[in-house]
Amino acid sequence: MQALNLIPAMTTDAERECYYRLVSEGVGKGAIVELGAWLGASTAYIASAIRDSGSDQKAQVYDKFQSKPGHAQKVKTFYAKKGIEAMPIGPCLLDFQKNLGPLMGHVETHPGQIENLKWKGGPISVLITDAPKRVPQISSVLTKFKDALQPGSVMAWQDFCHFPSYEIPACLYRLRDRLEFVEAVVPGTTLVFRVASQWAANEVSEQALSLGNWTAAEIDTAWAYWSHFVPAEKAALFQCGQAMFLCDIGETTEAVAVLGDVADDYAVQAKWRYLHEARPDFVKRYKPLFGVMQGALC
Repeated sequence: MQALNLIPAMTTDAERECYYRLVSEGVGKGAIVELGAWLGASTAYIASAIRDSGSDQKAQVYDKFQSKPGHAQKVKTFYAKKGIEAMPIGPCLLDFQKNLGPLMGHVETHPGQIENLKWKGGPISVLITDAPKRVPQISSVLTKFKDALQPGSVMAWQDFCHFPSYEIPACLYRLRDRLEFVEAVVPGTTLVFRVASQWAANEVSEQALSLGNWTAAEIDTAWAYWSHFVPAEKAALFQCGQAMFLCDIGETTEAVAVLGDVADDYAVQAKWRYLHEARPDFVKRYKPLFGVMQGALC
């Protein structure tokens, strides 16, 4: 896998190795689907697993294949040690194909918005998600794949522990009785689940998953529930998502208290400094929370 690590990625080596293992175990038992591929780092591991299994099936990969300006800053921040100085901005399908090389023979790409995807491929064995992070996209995915994700299907949700993407654990909490926890990837932000029973469309509609349906008490209960599965190294960061969620529903006082409990954590301080520099929209949206972290931002 050494050469595959040359493809820029926002996933960890452990996460990509996990995807390789999950696909190796699931190939031939149903479709292999990846939502969100960017430049193909995770896809390369997925395709390698299919190749190494000897199967002729192809991973179904959905992405806009559009590299955003923000990616350049992330690469500068996270990949300077690898000597990566510039990233494609704009359409990146050709870069994806170049990075995959011969592995493209094990991949079928579907460019476009995740919300607009159509699925007629039958049961899914492994679903690896990176793109859906907000309620509308998460609802769309869980709705369109509800019949394909059958008991035994495996779902890997990257960014589950990435606290600005707190809508992922919020939505999956609504389906907790339908899911069986499999593993948390360390280091990384991915949690893996097995489908225990299929859900109905009304359980995953935008209305059912809406953040406006939550109370502060329910948020506290949900984050306490997930604390049993989130890796200890991510616990403080994960709590920041709880604070953001509370802030977004207007529970500012409790949000400030929740963030205050972890404000001295080094990783928390580093992440909020990064958000302060890179996300001016967050600085405005979460002004009370940045106030809590003011000392760490200096």
